[in-house]
Amino acid sequence: MKSTFFSPIVEPREFQKKARGNAVRVAIESIATGVPDHVTPQVQAGEVISQLAGLQENRSRIEKLYKNTRIETRHLAVDLLSLEELERVCQLPLSTRMEMYKEQAVPLAERVVQQAIARAAANFQTDQASPISALKEAIRMVVFVSSTGFIAPGIDTLLIRKLGLRRDVARVPIHFMGCAAAMNGLRVASDYVKAHPTHKALVVCLELSSIHALFADRLNDIIIHSIFSDGCAAVILGGCTEAQAIAQGKVIIRDHFSQLLDGTEDGIELKVHEHGITCQLSRQLPDYIESGLAPVIEGYLARRKLTKENIDLWAVHPGGVRIIEKAQQALGLSDTQVANSWEVLKHYGNMLSASILFVLERMLGDEILHPRGADAAQDSHRLNGLAFSFSPGVGIEGLLFQKF
Repeated sequence: MKSTFFSPIVEPREFQKKARGNAVRVAIESIATGVPDHVTPQVQAGEVISQLAGLQENRSRIEKLYKNTRIETRHLAVDLLSLEELERVCQLPLSTRMEMYKEQAVPLAERVVQQAIARAAANFQTDQASPISALKEAIRMVVFVSSTGFIAPGIDTLLIRKLGLRRDVARVPIHFMGCAAAMNGLRVASDYVKAHPTHKALVVCLELSSIHALFADRLNDIIIHSIFSDGCAAVILGGCTEAQAIAQGKVIIRDHFSQLLDGTEDGIELKVHEHGITCQLSRQLPDYIESGLAPVIEGYLARRKLTKENIDLWAVHPGGVRIIEKAQQALGLSDTQVANSWEVLKHYGNMLSASILFVLERMLGDEILHPRGADAAQDSHRLNGLAFSFSPGVGIEGLLFQKF
């Protein structure tokens, strides 16, 4: 049975000598998400894809595959419901696709980051007249995450200028880490905030899978383009003390973990070729997850003096039907514990790095937007949470968090 009571989390040795009330904690100060405006119903997408040259003979199989994804809608920058547009995009060279990436990525990222800043500013204590301006001044690191586009100057530099952030802000791009890249981005940003507790860090995950629409490898490409989609998520992290976290009902990041699974190199492969970026998923990937996930999670929790029963909130990467199912089975999770992952998959598909942040927003959004008062926070139970995703490797990347 899932525990509803707080289980103490053992701190790293370097923190054990410090007073718990004064040690620096990393708080999630806001999460914002966004998607392209164009909505693509999954059933209709399957019907259009099956009309492409060379695919008509497998029409019923393709349409069934799309229906079995448990995805109802996706939001895509490229209109996959137009056969003419789809055929045009399939012929584009990589250089043109990167131009499309820049054209679509900047306005989407700007919109989502502005929302994240506004949400964080609502609870930002400052003497300045404009909390938003003060928060922008406090952002000293920008981590930009993407596996579907690479340009230089990067999207991060364009965002800094458009949003009016400091020109001396530290910038870290993270590319080609696939679905787990948000975890890596949050790790980098967390380390920065721990070292600079008065500063804020911004993490932006932006993926545009649809601009790489291509059906050269018939079966693999059909599968890939039936689940992957477009989306953006932004997170603002800030420093606080344990006492502040408790008093203000914050969500804090306790720790991060990373583990490569042996013998799984073929599980997830990202490749660049003349017509775009492709992803190859092994048929064995669900089996790799089923056999490898539990030992990693249980081993990590044991090192933290915890068990699965001490975890109240589970944020599982919504990578697809078999990914969620195998993760749920491996860890013995209830349907309720993975409900947020199914909802994100249903409404958005797999947005690679952004997906896990969509799950966390659903899980934590109300707590972040409307933090409780000191009395309510101290009287309520603290909840332990674990979030994880999968990267090429196959790697398992995750974080341990806590809701006060």
